[in-house]
Amino acid sequence: MAIAASGAVSFSDLRTEFVGGSSAISFSDLYRGGSNILAKAGDNPATNLAASVPASGIIDIQDFYSTAKGFKNTVSSSTTNVDANALFGDDYDVNYPKIIDINSGVTIGGSGDEAIDIPSGLAGSLTINNAGTVIGFGGASAGAAGGHAINCASSGVIINNSGQISGGGGAGANGSTGGNGTSSSTTTETRGSCGNQNMWCRSNRYWWGGSYTPTQGAGGCTYYGSSTLNYCGFCNTDGYRIVRACTTTTNTTGGAGGNFGVGAGYNQSATNGTSGAAGGTNAGTGSSGSNGAALGTAASNSSAGANGNASNGAAGQSGGAAGAAVTGTSVTMNNSGTVNGAVA
Repeated sequence: MAIAASGAVSFSDLRTEFVGGSSAISFSDLYRGGSNILAKAGDNPATNLAASVPASGIIDIQDFYSTAKGFKNTVSSSTTNVDANALFGDDYDVNYPKIIDINSGVTIGGSGDEAIDIPSGLAGSLTINNAGTVIGFGGASAGAAGGHAINCASSGVIINNSGQISGGGGAGANGSTGGNGTSSSTTTETRGSCGNQNMWCRSNRYWWGGSYTPTQGAGGCTYYGSSTLNYCGFCNTDGYRIVRACTTTTNTTGGAGGNFGVGAGYNQSATNGTSGAAGGTNAGTGSSGSNGAALGTAASNSSAGANGNASNGAAGQSGGAAGAAVTGTSVTMNNSGTVNGAVA
């Protein structure tokens, strides 16, 4: 707790804030740059909350008004991909309290990475006071996971959230291809009428001159008698001789699956998947792509493509996983705002 801004301040107050324990202290224990109140490293861009405390010379109680033990970095404008160690330079691994304040109206977005990364190596405590929006990226390719808002690889982290911390939504899956189909048609080649044999052909359906067993030939054709004009082939019910009947089989392709929808995330709204395409004759329709998911939510899988009469449709595909609000090492979360996604 910070020292009061005015009025009476006791040595007990100073000991509680800067030294700890219960032993007697003196002003010589409280110079900035000593072991109790640290000076900043040269590459530390944060504010020293005890900057008004002298490093030497005359020191009195008023030098401690509104001071506190710690370094604080305030994020006051929107940005992306914040690394916590960069906010404290060489003091990141020094055992001293650290604070990150994220102002209201500020957005920290994840762009291909976590919005905030807290790498290993942290010493002392880190408190994040978030009044803005910390948001991971949304899945943007088929079945892609949403990005995490905060990745924490160190212990001793406290998050006080009065704003929004949201993982990205997973991307939907592409739809699956429908099964293939086949279709067939038969054409006949005739050689005129069967003359005086019309009635006999109609009633007996024989080759002229006696019964005839059709023969199979190339190209899916069935031959009835000679293919020359000297012979009457198999007679149909209309009294015409059929020299051959050819069946043509056509293979058809299943319809393509629909496209996926993207997940919600930093600078990206969730979109719906599109419908699959129809297949050819007797082929299956492609399934629809699944919708992109809301913040901190996994996307649904797509369905299998419809079956054709020649093969089954392809299996459905997996939607993207949800991005976490906080992933990695467990944190202490005090939430009075909005959190979308899991918290480690």
